[in-house]
Amino acid sequence: MASGQCLCGTVRFSLAVVPRFFYRCHCSLCRQQTGVGHNLATLAHARDFHWQAGEGAISSWRKPSGYRNDFCAQCGTTVPNPLREQPYVWIPLGLLDAGLSLTCAGDFCTDDAMPWDEQRCEHNHPGAPESLHFLVQALQLDAD
Repeated sequence: MASGQCLCGTVRFSLAVVPRFFYRCHCSLCRQQTGVGHNLATLAHARDFHWQAGEGAISSWRKPSGYRNDFCAQCGTTVPNPLREQPYVWIPLGLLDAGLSLTCAGDFCTDDAMPWDEQRCEHNHPGAPESLHFLVQALQLDAD
């Protein structure tokens, strides 16, 4: 089991399984969302994700393209959000409480990366994941 929370602790969640893989996205949206060169995240099956507190304190912002950022209305921390009409929840890795040993499943949107952002894993993709299915496979969510 894994758990996580926002900066102020208002929004808290738990996972019934411990993630094994994560990915990095270097697109401009992820850079702007995090304020650094990339976003570190994983996905979990919705059935394995549980809000522990603060779900009512979550605000959401969306671009017309569908890009969504859910965040704690108290401290502004980006928090997990369910993927549109999919059985998965997107989880920013920095929110997890424990120092887990995870493997990078891939770097995405590397063609959009800034020149000062050069750290990559061996699975380097110049664009976005081909599909949600591709990302789910890379993260080995159904490898049980």
